[in-house]
Amino acid sequence: MPAMQPDLAPRRWLILASTVLSFFAVGVTFFAVPPLIPELVARFGLSHLAIGVLMGAISVPAVLASIPLGSAVDRWPARATGNAGLGLMLAGALLFAVAPGYTALVVGRLLFGVGGLVVNLLLARLVSTAFAGRELALAMGIFNAVYPASMIVMFSLHPRLQALLGWRGELLALAAVVVVAVPLHNLAVPRRLSGGGGTADLPAGPRVTAPLAALAVVWMLFFAAYASIFTFAPEWAGGGPGALLTVSLIPWVAIVLGPLAGLLIDRAGHAARWLLSGQLLLTAVLAGMASRLLPPAAAMLLVGACFATVATATYSLPASLVAASRVGFAFGFITAFSNLGNLAGPALAGAVRDRLGGWTPAWTLLALGALVGAAACLWLPLRGSRAAAAAGSAPAPAPVPETPRQPCDPDHRSPPSAG
Repeated sequence: MPAMQPDLAPRRWLILASTVLSFFAVGVTFFAVPPLIPELVARFGLSHLAIGVLMGAISVPAVLASIPLGSAVDRWPARATGNAGLGLMLAGALLFAVAPGYTALVVGRLLFGVGGLVVNLLLARLVSTAFAGRELALAMGIFNAVYPASMIVMFSLHPRLQALLGWRGELLALAAVVVVAVPLHNLAVPRRLSGGGGTADLPAGPRVTAPLAALAVVWMLFFAAYASIFTFAPEWAGGGPGALLTVSLIPWVAIVLGPLAGLLIDRAGHAARWLLSGQLLLTAVLAGMASRLLPPAAAMLLVGACFATVATATYSLPASLVAASRVGFAFGFITAFSNLGNLAGPALAGAVRDRLGGWTPAWTLLALGALVGAAACLWLPLRGSRAAAAAGSAPAPAPVPETPRQPCDPDHRSPPSAG
């Protein structure tokens, strides 16, 4: 487990504020395409396939470059890396806003995707380092709540922004959010992280341990189901505005329960057990959807609870599975897998729906995948010691007598074995 860095711990809440703003800038531009589909189709004569490519283009860099970029953010200067990522985001957002044709739209999304990936990996590493040993799960709960919040804001404000500014003006306004994030990033983040990448942090073992691989599999299978639900649940729920409103319950629940889940994980400990519980709940929800035992509104509420629990627990674990010098790599590794799930899950679910008819086979397949993800959790540190032994991380600090709460990661209640 990485020790708290002296240059980050005192400013950890400022770093979290910068993280929230920067990640919000990523989210609102990511979700800008769906509300603009009618305008883009009318303006550029795009097919639905072209729109799908445009929406997915932002995720392509995450599949191809998450692992090398994750390793890079472990070594590169933190402030300069964030500025470079925000700069690429700004360039991509501006190109998308002024694009004269489809090719420029795609290139803009790809540029934004690369910048957003750099920022996302860096922010996850910074939060893990700044909050190591205290309030890490709470910080990750807040961090993960930003993404559904950005979707709600984008979908809610789009009609007003387009009426006031036009669609290109709306996109330029979203690019301005990136500009606002730059000074806060430079204020919060030091030029370099002290202690990061030092020889004391260099482990002798392999980069990818069994627990890290298991976490990546869980995260991939979770996103395969989560993306499929977001894609097809409106049709499953009956279609129309009412169905869209029902599916919007997912981000609302995630916003509320994400920080709460983090607070509970910090207090109770054992993030891997929370992850296992979230995967089992997702399995049960998908089974209920397949059998029609769950009404749509109840299913979406429970999916929101699954996201809050699984996302918070997942992002709380990498710092306890690898040495401090490899936290960025760990986040890059699980991000690559989550984006594979994000791309493959809806495609597979849609293919099953087309071939077999009805939603029962598709939801059943996804439920089986979620169950496999739950089984993969058994390779995580459910008792708190397996990850330490696998990762060779430094011993956790001793408990503070004056308070019942442990300042170490809750999944590291016993010191790791030597080596």
